[in-house]
Amino acid sequence: MENKIILDKIPSLEHPVGLGGCRAEKINHVCCDYNVVIFDNTDLDDSIVELENEFVRLHHANLNESRIEVLSQYQNIQIINDPKWELKIFLSKIKEKKESILATYSKKCVIESQVCLAKAKDDLVTSEPVASCWIKCAAYFLIDAILALNGKQNFPVHTLDTIRNLKLSKLNDSISLITECIGLERSTHSLLSRMLKSTQGFSDMIEKNNHSVIIKNKADYLIENSLLSDCYFYLGNVNRNNFFKISNSPKEISEFTHVLKTGFDLENDSVKHESYVNTLNEIANNLLKDEWM
Repeated sequence: MENKIILDKIPSLEHPVGLGGCRAEKINHVCCDYNVVIFDNTDLDDSIVELENEFVRLHHANLNESRIEVLSQYQNIQIINDPKWELKIFLSKIKEKKESILATYSKKCVIESQVCLAKAKDDLVTSEPVASCWIKCAAYFLIDAILALNGKQNFPVHTLDTIRNLKLSKLNDSISLITECIGLERSTHSLLSRMLKSTQGFSDMIEKNNHSVIIKNKADYLIENSLLSDCYFYLGNVNRNNFFKISNSPKEISEFTHVLKTGFDLENDSVKHESYVNTLNEIANNLLKDEWM
Protein backbone atom coordinates (compact mmCIF):
# COMPACT_ATOMS: atom_id res chain seq x y z
CA MET A 1 0.00 0.00 0.00
CA GLU A 2 1.33 3.43 -0.90
CA ASN A 3 1.94 5.95 1.87
CA LYS A 4 -0.38 8.44 0.15
CA ILE A 5 -3.35 6.13 0.65
CA ILE A 6 -2.61 5.94 4.38
CA LEU A 7 -2.07 9.69 4.71
CA ASP A 8 -5.37 10.40 2.93
CA LYS A 9 -7.13 8.66 5.85
CA ILE A 10 -5.53 10.96 8.45
CA PRO A 11 -7.65 14.05 9.23
CA SER A 12 -4.73 16.50 9.57
CA LEU A 13 -1.23 16.27 8.16
CA GLU A 14 0.18 19.03 10.33
CA HIS A 15 1.51 16.33 12.65
CA PRO A 16 4.36 13.89 11.98
CA VAL A 17 3.34 10.39 10.94
CA GLY A 18 5.43 7.20 10.97
CA LEU A 19 5.06 3.58 9.98
CA GLY A 20 6.17 1.09 12.63
CA GLY A 21 5.91 -2.62 13.24
CA CYS A 22 6.97 -5.43 10.95
CA ARG A 23 6.00 -3.54 7.78
CA ALA A 24 8.66 -0.93 8.53
CA GLU A 25 11.14 -3.78 9.02
CA LYS A 26 9.95 -5.38 5.74
CA ILE A 27 9.53 -8.79 7.39
CA ASN A 28 5.74 -8.81 7.20
CA HIS A 29 3.42 -11.55 6.04
CA VAL A 30 0.50 -10.67 3.78
CA CYS A 31 -1.79 -10.88 6.83
CA CYS A 32 0.06 -8.20 8.79
CA ASP A 33 -1.55 -4.84 9.45
CA TYR A 34 0.02 -1.41 8.96
CA ASN A 35 1.00 0.14 12.29
CA VAL A 36 0.71 3.88 11.73
CA VAL A 37 1.80 6.25 14.50
CA ILE A 38 0.41 9.81 14.51
CA PHE A 39 2.51 12.09 16.70
CA ASP A 40 -0.30 14.48 17.59
CA ASN A 41 0.51 14.66 21.32
CA THR A 42 -2.79 13.06 22.31
CA ASP A 43 -3.62 9.89 24.22
CA LEU A 44 -6.54 8.84 22.06
CA ASP A 45 -7.25 5.12 21.87
CA ASP A 46 -6.06 3.10 18.90
CA SER A 47 -8.44 2.81 15.99
CA ILE A 48 -8.51 0.32 13.13
CA VAL A 49 -9.54 1.04 9.56
CA GLU A 50 -9.61 -1.06 6.41
CA LEU A 51 -8.01 0.37 3.26
CA GLU A 52 -7.81 -1.52 -0.03
CA ASN A 53 -8.62 -4.80 1.74
CA GLU A 54 -5.80 -4.33 4.24
CA PHE A 55 -5.95 -3.31 7.90
CA VAL A 56 -4.39 -0.14 9.26
CA ARG A 57 -4.03 0.44 12.99
CA LEU A 58 -3.78 4.11 13.96
CA HIS A 59 -1.84 4.87 17.15
CA HIS A 60 -1.59 8.32 18.73
CA ALA A 61 1.73 9.35 20.26
CA ASN A 62 3.71 12.14 21.85
CA LEU A 63 7.00 13.63 20.68
CA ASN A 64 7.86 14.17 24.35
CA GLU A 65 7.40 10.48 25.15
CA SER A 66 9.62 9.23 27.98
CA ARG A 67 8.21 5.79 28.82
CA ILE A 68 10.96 3.31 28.07
CA GLU A 69 8.59 0.57 26.88
CA VAL A 70 7.23 2.95 24.24
CA LEU A 71 10.58 4.39 23.17
CA SER A 72 11.88 0.86 22.62
CA GLN A 73 9.26 0.40 19.89
CA TYR A 74 10.30 3.51 17.97
CA GLN A 75 13.83 2.51 17.00
CA ASN A 76 12.98 1.54 13.41
CA ILE A 77 10.03 3.76 12.55
CA GLN A 78 9.80 4.80 8.92
CA ILE A 79 8.86 8.47 8.46
CA ILE A 80 5.98 9.04 6.05
CA ASN A 81 5.08 12.63 6.98
CA ASP A 82 7.23 15.15 8.82
CA PRO A 83 6.54 18.73 7.70
CA LYS A 84 8.74 20.37 10.36
CA TRP A 85 11.36 17.61 10.76
CA GLU A 86 10.19 17.09 14.34
CA LEU A 87 9.95 13.32 14.01
CA LYS A 88 13.39 13.06 12.40
CA ILE A 89 14.94 14.92 15.33
CA PHE A 90 13.00 12.80 17.85
CA LEU A 91 14.06 9.52 16.20
CA SER A 92 17.70 10.61 15.95
CA LYS A 93 17.74 11.12 19.74
CA ILE A 94 16.31 7.63 20.22
CA LYS A 95 18.92 6.18 17.87
CA GLU A 96 21.71 7.82 19.88
CA LYS A 97 20.44 6.16 23.06
CA LYS A 98 19.34 2.87 21.47
CA GLU A 99 21.56 0.57 23.53
CA SER A 100 20.66 2.29 26.79
CA ILE A 101 16.95 2.25 25.96
CA LEU A 102 16.97 -1.46 25.12
CA ALA A 103 18.98 -2.37 28.21
CA THR A 104 16.63 -0.41 30.48
CA TYR A 105 13.58 -1.87 28.75
CA SER A 106 14.97 -5.37 29.14
CA LYS A 107 15.52 -4.84 32.85
CA LYS A 108 11.97 -3.54 33.24
CA CYS A 109 10.63 -6.64 31.50
CA VAL A 110 12.59 -8.93 33.80
CA ILE A 111 11.27 -7.09 36.86
CA GLU A 112 7.72 -7.34 35.47
CA SER A 113 8.25 -11.08 35.09
CA GLN A 114 9.33 -11.35 38.72
CA VAL A 115 6.20 -9.50 39.85
CA CYS A 116 4.11 -11.95 37.81
CA LEU A 117 5.89 -14.92 39.35
CA ALA A 118 5.33 -13.59 42.88
CA LYS A 119 1.60 -13.33 42.11
CA ALA A 120 1.63 -16.83 40.62
CA LYS A 121 3.16 -18.15 43.84
CA ASP A 122 0.43 -16.52 45.90
CA ASP A 123 -2.27 -18.01 43.68
CA LEU A 124 -0.70 -21.47 43.85
CA VAL A 125 -1.11 -21.39 47.63
CA THR A 126 -4.84 -20.75 47.25
CA SER A 127 -5.16 -23.02 44.16
CA GLU A 128 -6.38 -20.12 42.04
CA PRO A 129 -6.64 -21.03 38.30
CA VAL A 130 -5.28 -17.59 37.38
CA ALA A 131 -1.79 -18.73 38.53
CA SER A 132 -1.27 -20.10 35.03
CA CYS A 133 -2.04 -16.63 33.65
CA TRP A 134 0.70 -15.02 35.71
CA ILE A 135 3.22 -17.71 34.76
CA LYS A 136 2.56 -17.24 31.06
CA CYS A 137 2.78 -13.46 31.41
CA ALA A 138 6.14 -13.86 33.15
CA ALA A 139 7.39 -16.06 30.31
CA TYR A 140 6.34 -13.51 27.67
CA PHE A 141 8.09 -10.71 29.57
CA LEU A 142 11.29 -12.78 29.69
CA ILE A 143 11.09 -13.31 25.91
CA ASP A 144 10.70 -9.53 25.51
CA ALA A 145 13.76 -9.01 27.71
CA ILE A 146 15.98 -11.43 25.81
CA LEU A 147 14.93 -10.05 22.43
CA ALA A 148 15.76 -6.52 23.62
CA LEU A 149 19.20 -7.65 24.80
CA ASN A 150 19.69 -9.05 21.30
CA GLY A 151 18.70 -5.69 19.82
CA LYS A 152 15.44 -7.11 18.46
CA GLN A 153 11.83 -5.97 18.74
CA ASN A 154 9.00 -8.32 19.56
CA PHE A 155 6.67 -8.56 16.58
CA PRO A 156 4.45 -11.37 17.94
CA VAL A 157 3.56 -12.96 14.60
CA HIS A 158 7.28 -13.16 13.77
CA THR A 159 8.82 -13.69 17.22
CA LEU A 160 9.45 -17.41 16.93
CA ASP A 161 11.05 -16.88 13.52
CA THR A 162 13.29 -14.21 15.07
CA ILE A 163 14.19 -16.59 17.89
CA ARG A 164 15.06 -19.36 15.41
CA ASN A 165 17.58 -17.03 13.79
CA LEU A 166 19.28 -15.80 16.98
CA LYS A 167 22.93 -16.69 17.41
CA LEU A 168 23.77 -19.44 19.84
CA SER A 169 24.90 -17.82 23.07
CA LYS A 170 24.69 -18.15 26.83
CA LEU A 171 22.11 -15.34 26.82
CA ASN A 172 19.81 -17.21 24.43
CA ASP A 173 20.21 -20.69 25.94
CA SER A 174 17.20 -20.25 28.22
CA ILE A 175 14.68 -19.47 25.46
CA SER A 176 13.65 -23.10 24.98
CA LEU A 177 12.86 -23.39 28.70
CA ILE A 178 10.75 -20.21 28.54
CA THR A 179 8.77 -21.37 25.50
CA GLU A 180 8.16 -24.68 27.26
CA CYS A 181 6.52 -22.74 30.11
CA ILE A 182 4.36 -20.93 27.56
CA GLY A 183 3.14 -24.29 26.23
CA LEU A 184 4.00 -24.20 22.53
CA GLU A 185 4.09 -27.99 22.30
CA ARG A 186 0.33 -28.03 22.98
CA SER A 187 -0.54 -26.25 19.71
CA THR A 188 -2.93 -28.24 17.51
CA HIS A 189 -5.48 -27.17 14.92
CA SER A 190 -8.43 -27.89 17.20
CA LEU A 191 -6.93 -26.12 20.22
CA LEU A 192 -5.93 -23.06 18.17
CA SER A 193 -9.46 -22.80 16.78
CA ARG A 194 -10.85 -22.64 20.33
CA MET A 195 -8.13 -20.28 21.50
CA LEU A 196 -8.78 -17.94 18.57
CA LYS A 197 -12.50 -17.57 19.33
CA SER A 198 -11.86 -16.83 23.01
CA THR A 199 -8.98 -14.46 22.21
CA GLN A 200 -11.23 -12.51 19.85
CA GLY A 201 -13.97 -12.37 22.46
CA PHE A 202 -11.57 -11.19 25.17
CA SER A 203 -10.19 -8.54 22.82
CA ASP A 204 -13.68 -7.27 21.99
CA MET A 205 -14.53 -6.97 25.69
CA ILE A 206 -11.27 -5.27 26.70
CA GLU A 207 -10.06 -3.30 23.67
CA LYS A 208 -13.40 -2.59 21.97
CA ASN A 209 -11.72 -1.39 18.77
CA ASN A 210 -12.23 -4.19 16.24
CA HIS A 211 -8.74 -5.59 16.87
CA SER A 212 -10.38 -9.02 16.86
CA VAL A 213 -10.67 -8.83 13.06
CA ILE A 214 -6.89 -8.45 12.75
CA ILE A 215 -6.36 -11.24 15.29
CA LYS A 216 -8.43 -13.63 13.18
CA ASN A 217 -6.74 -12.54 9.96
CA LYS A 218 -3.27 -13.27 11.38
CA ALA A 219 -4.23 -16.50 13.14
CA ASP A 220 -5.94 -17.87 10.03
CA TYR A 221 -2.83 -17.14 7.97
CA LEU A 222 -0.52 -18.84 10.46
CA ILE A 223 -2.76 -21.92 10.73
CA GLU A 224 -3.21 -22.19 6.95
CA ASN A 225 0.59 -22.11 6.57
CA SER A 226 1.11 -24.77 9.27
CA LEU A 227 2.79 -22.30 11.63
CA LEU A 228 0.92 -23.70 14.61
CA SER A 229 3.48 -22.85 17.30
CA ASP A 230 3.78 -19.33 15.90
CA CYS A 231 0.00 -18.97 16.09
CA TYR A 232 -0.06 -20.25 19.69
CA PHE A 233 2.66 -17.77 20.65
CA TYR A 234 0.85 -14.92 18.89
CA LEU A 235 -2.53 -15.57 20.52
CA GLY A 236 -0.87 -15.89 23.91
CA ASN A 237 0.89 -12.57 23.46
CA VAL A 238 -2.39 -10.84 22.58
CA ASN A 239 -3.99 -12.29 25.71
CA ARG A 240 -0.98 -11.27 27.83
CA ASN A 241 -1.37 -7.66 26.71
CA ASN A 242 -5.11 -7.58 27.35
CA PHE A 243 -4.83 -9.43 30.65
CA PHE A 244 -2.45 -6.74 31.88
CA LYS A 245 -5.07 -4.09 31.19
CA ILE A 246 -7.22 -5.64 33.93
CA SER A 247 -4.42 -7.08 36.09
CA ASN A 248 -5.00 -4.59 38.91
CA SER A 249 -8.67 -5.50 39.20
CA PRO A 250 -9.32 -8.83 40.97
CA LYS A 251 -13.01 -8.47 40.15
CA GLU A 252 -12.38 -8.22 36.41
CA ILE A 253 -9.83 -11.04 36.50
CA SER A 254 -12.43 -13.24 38.15
CA GLU A 255 -15.04 -12.15 35.61
CA PHE A 256 -12.87 -13.05 32.62
CA THR A 257 -11.19 -16.20 33.96
CA HIS A 258 -13.57 -18.45 32.00
CA VAL A 259 -12.58 -16.74 28.73
CA LEU A 260 -8.88 -16.80 29.58
CA LYS A 261 -8.97 -20.52 30.41
CA THR A 262 -9.47 -21.21 26.70
CA GLY A 263 -7.89 -18.13 25.10
CA PHE A 264 -4.70 -18.34 27.17
CA ASP A 265 -4.84 -22.16 27.27
CA LEU A 266 -4.55 -22.22 31.07
CA GLU A 267 -3.47 -25.46 32.71
CA ASN A 268 -4.47 -26.67 36.18
CA ASP A 269 -1.43 -28.62 37.30
CA SER A 270 0.02 -27.21 40.52
CA VAL A 271 3.14 -29.42 40.40
CA LYS A 272 3.96 -28.28 36.88
CA HIS A 273 3.19 -24.66 37.80
CA GLU A 274 5.55 -24.74 40.76
CA SER A 275 8.29 -26.12 38.51
CA TYR A 276 7.64 -23.36 35.94
CA VAL A 277 7.80 -20.66 38.63
CA ASN A 278 11.16 -21.95 39.84
CA THR A 279 12.55 -22.21 36.30
CA LEU A 280 11.44 -18.73 35.28
CA ASN A 281 12.65 -17.19 38.54
CA GLU A 282 16.10 -18.66 37.97
CA ILE A 283 16.18 -17.30 34.41
CA ALA A 284 15.04 -13.85 35.59
CA ASN A 285 17.72 -13.72 38.27
CA ASN A 286 20.40 -14.69 35.76
CA LEU A 287 19.26 -11.99 33.34
CA LEU A 288 19.63 -9.33 36.02
CA LYS A 289 23.33 -10.06 36.36
CA ASP A 290 25.64 -7.20 35.34
CA GLU A 291 27.02 -9.07 32.32
CA TRP A 292 23.67 -8.60 30.56
CA MET A 293 22.34 -5.34 32.02
